Amino acid sequence: MRKYLFLLLLFLSFTTIFANDSISLFKKDGTVVTYALSEVDSIKFVKKAEVVTVNSISLNRTAIGLLQGYDYMLSADLDYEGSTPTLKWQSSDSSIASVDANGRVLPLKSGSVTITASAGDKQASCAITVVANGESVYRHGYSELSADDKTIYNYVLRQILAFENNATAYSDINHRVYLDFYSQGITVDQNKVMKITNLIIKDVPEAYVLVNYIYRYDYNTYQYYLRVKISCTPENYASEMAQINAACNSITSSITPSSTEFEKVKIIHDGFIDWSDYGGISNANCGDITGSFITRKAVCEGFSRAYLLLCQRVGLKCVYVTGAMMTSTNPETWGNHAWNLVEVDDVWYLMDITGDGGFPGMCGYSCFLLGTNSYSSSYRYEGTGGSDENIGDVSYTALPTVSTANYEWAERP
Repeated sequence: MRKYLFLLLLFLSFTTIFANDSISLFKKDGTVVTYALSEVDSIKFVKKAEVVTVNSISLNRTAIGLLQGYDYMLSADLDYEGSTPTLKWQSSDSSIASVDANGRVLPLKSGSVTITASAGDKQASCAITVVANGESVYRHGYSELSADDKTIYNYVLRQILAFENNATAYSDINHRVYLDFYSQGITVDQNKVMKITNLIIKDVPEAYVLVNYIYRYDYNTYQYYLRVKISCTPENYASEMAQINAACNSITSSITPSSTEFEKVKIIHDGFIDWSDYGGISNANCGDITGSFITRKAVCEGFSRAYLLLCQRVGLKCVYVTGAMMTSTNPETWGNHAWNLVEVDDVWYLMDITGDGGFPGMCGYSCFLLGTNSYSSSYRYEGTGGSDENIGDVSYTALPTVSTANYEWAERP
């Protein structure tokens, strides 16, 4: 049987000479291999695949928050030996955010997801937090804006979530998120940005990273900026939001596509009251959703922001409002308070999640879907300072008109 000769790495390892009746291969080490052509039926040249070793992969971001509908390009830096390795991208949940072959991430709906880049036996990941936009969930402040102002709103929110151009400068103890309006083709004034940022704080519970809505100017960089809590790095934010998203999913798990608006309102009302307790005033996070969902200790502000987030997650219209509540009738005294307005079957009602819960084993309905006839003497939109915090130059243009009567519920205690 004739031999089949497979000559590997011919051009890299050998010099070949054909004679009349033989073939000689001159190897790089100086040796010569000769074969009689009479013993060779065919010659096949196969180049040996080059060995590729991937030493490490790193991404330009390890964590980032993205606004639904605004894509982001992740890039990978590879340390390798040999030919260029094949880089593969994968999303842990493509319904929340997808990623293409080039690392372009498209955020699709609220949630937490991990994007992974891999090559060889190495990989690197980026934790993504997706926040819904004002077109897919109801945000009262956003709904009042013009198209141009919505563009500003979305840009500011994107910068806050992504921590873009994030830096700590000079004596500032907080991070700075710079707002480069010029690069976006946006012309703004300080008062407008203050109003829009304040609307974001009221509309978007996930924007808790802001220290306040003060809009500042850096004369060294010639840019405006907002301040972000020093503890809120992109990585910490992604970790916290993963826990918050898991809590929201747990509380809303029994809601189905056939659930009515009333059923949704009651499910998240009861579920949140079971989840969190009133307290933690000494906790710096008691007024935001990290206190409500993670430490599970919060005050009225944190409770109301949490209820707003839950309503947004299940497709309900809800508004976060502040003011004062009567704490005693004799003598009449008032304390600053926060609560919600929520729409059920095209009618708006008051919902005070703090008044109904807050303490272990307690779940009442005395503040559940109330009309003005029931609560007008006990609640007012003016804070104890005497001003309406909800309406004005840096807040909503108007609030929804609330029903005079309570929601008709046969089982109301």
